[in-house]
Amino acid sequence: MRALKIAGIVVGSIVALIVVALLAVVLFVDPNDYRDDIERMVESKTGRQLTLSGDLHLTLFPWLALKAGPASLGEAPGFGDEPFLSIQEARVGVRLLPLIKGKIEVGDVRLAGARVRLITDEQGRNNWADLGEQQEATPATPEGEPSMEVPTVAGLEIEDAAVTIENRQDKTRRVVRDFNLKTGRLASGEPFDLSTDFVLDEEPSLSAKVKLKTTVTADLAANAHRLAKPEIDVTLTGQGYPKEGIPVAIRAEALTADVAKELYRLEALNVKTTWKGEGFPAAGVPVTLQAKDFNANLAAQTLELAGLDVDLAGGHLTGSLTGKEILDAPALTGPLKLEQVSLREWAPKLGVALPATTDPKVFEKLSFSGTLAATKKSAEVGNIVLQLDDTTAKGMLGVADFDAKALRFDLNVDRINADRYLPPPTEQPAKPTAEEPPTPIPVETLRTLNARGQLQVGEAIFAGIKFTKLRLGVNARDGKVRFNPSEASMYGGNYSGDIGIDATSNVAKVTLDEHISGVNFAPLFKDFFETERVSGKGSANFKLAGSGKNSDDIMKTLTGTLDFKVADGALEGADLWYEIRRARAVLKQQAVPERSVPVRTPFTALTGTGTMKNGVLSNNDLNVAMQYLKVTGQGTVDVPASTLDYRVVAAVMKIPREGADTSQVQDLVDAEIPVKITGKLDDPKVRPDLEGYLKNEVKQRVDKEKDKVEEKLKEKLNDKLKDLFKR
Repeated sequence: MRALKIAGIVVGSIVALIVVALLAVVLFVDPNDYRDDIERMVESKTGRQLTLSGDLHLTLFPWLALKAGPASLGEAPGFGDEPFLSIQEARVGVRLLPLIKGKIEVGDVRLAGARVRLITDEQGRNNWADLGEQQEATPATPEGEPSMEVPTVAGLEIEDAAVTIENRQDKTRRVVRDFNLKTGRLASGEPFDLSTDFVLDEEPSLSAKVKLKTTVTADLAANAHRLAKPEIDVTLTGQGYPKEGIPVAIRAEALTADVAKELYRLEALNVKTTWKGEGFPAAGVPVTLQAKDFNANLAAQTLELAGLDVDLAGGHLTGSLTGKEILDAPALTGPLKLEQVSLREWAPKLGVALPATTDPKVFEKLSFSGTLAATKKSAEVGNIVLQLDDTTAKGMLGVADFDAKALRFDLNVDRINADRYLPPPTEQPAKPTAEEPPTPIPVETLRTLNARGQLQVGEAIFAGIKFTKLRLGVNARDGKVRFNPSEASMYGGNYSGDIGIDATSNVAKVTLDEHISGVNFAPLFKDFFETERVSGKGSANFKLAGSGKNSDDIMKTLTGTLDFKVADGALEGADLWYEIRRARAVLKQQAVPERSVPVRTPFTALTGTGTMKNGVLSNNDLNVAMQYLKVTGQGTVDVPASTLDYRVVAAVMKIPREGADTSQVQDLVDAEIPVKITGKLDDPKVRPDLEGYLKNEVKQRVDKEKDKVEEKLKEKLNDKLKDLFKR
């Protein structure tokens, strides 16, 4: 017992001695006396100048604490005159009694007014690399010896801190300012409360005010950490944002990070915001993003996102994602699905005003499903099933290269009536207005267009024209666009073509190599030109080229060749045979005959070839075969003006049996009657040339009389010769 008593006295004496020594340090030692030594030591270790502008204060009980006033650490050479680091106040303390027992219990750590500048210059050098070079490697704990016990901290408080991150190569500048942080007691493996708020400025376009509140458990020995029920509130302001900002609320059940095993998990993520600004409804667009579970394994470089649900103003997009090689070459895949929504009701909630349509029942049903495959350089949605009203599109759509903006697609559409989506016709005739301006050719856009793919449509209606089995191939790059193959079945026949646009120069160059065969023209002209004036079945081929900055320029410069052939057709609304009979009656001063048949000019064949120059077609071999007439001639068609001017000759081969005056017009057999065809393409005027016909009739009579005179002269001459030889 005496030994224990003596030991106790010795230990007590030692503790008392330590206390007295520490008290003596506080009472008789002024830390400011070592200011110069501290500054020289820091400069020798870092190569930077430390300036201690404020006083140093040392306290003893119950904490051994050091408090410093304003201080700064100099900048690296070449990065300016401002300090790399500066503070207004710092305080740190250690609990005295546990320290005597060999345990470290740090008291409240306080840092106020800290400013840090992290700069990368134009050459890629940064202003903190030399600090790492100056640090000595921390000696490893010898094997078999226990590692140093992790100290506890009574609390950490940071007030009004700021960090500036400037990259002069990228010309970017980010600032974290007004940074405040406060925690509870920090001990490894024990939960503590944490709250922080700061402002992040992404100059000059974005500013984010952030608040975070959570409970943290940090197991420093296992290097595994957990944030329980984190609450993050962000307010976004800046260019393009409303003055009051856009609020974003982020909640989760937990965020865990096993740093040692490189495992990270986020549970029950919930993000809510309301987008506001120009183009959005006044109340904004509510957005909610939920994810049931998110797991990342950085060691295996894998990622899993389950239960993704995005609610955008009532439109639900659901799906999931898996990832691999997420650090070296990230690749994400997963299904996405947009639940069916009424586009007519949904679009206004997004600030999108749908146009008035011919069919008021369109834009009622919209749904989508597909499989996303994305990398750092590309993104593709495959297995697409897009439903819009009664149209279903399947296939793929993606960007093969983000840098090159390489669009790729392969879509198959079952049916679409595009005319249902056109503006409705006006109830009253529109007042005459100036001609619509020509459509400009988007040369600049075409130069940057990089697209390749094909579109197939089972049944389609575009601008009144009906197509089936439509196939359109697109290949666009470096300012050259080609639509090939371009083919379809239409009106009982077939269409095929090759369309090219060259936008590499100041004006666009357009080439057309088009072919139609076996097409029934009656329904085609009815649907496209809204006229029933032409019928027949035929084919046409043309190779044309034009150039210009707009559609009018293209039409006015079209140059090339074409040919056409139509069988068993008719020109409705014009009766050439009747016009010939009427012209004959007027010429002979007889009564104009009455019509006895429909007003139409039927033909068995119509053929011709032509050349086009600057939008004007010249046709010199028009040939129209009819039951009673044969028409040949030549003329021009002004495509930009949609007018024609033809001079043809109608040769009467026989007189039809129909008509009350059949017997009276037998003199027309073998007659060749000039005919003028002029006017608009959709409403041509057919008029026999009375003057020409009269001149031809007079010429024939003169020729007959001339023949008679010559015959009589010959007879008289022969008689005189006979008399002469008799003598």
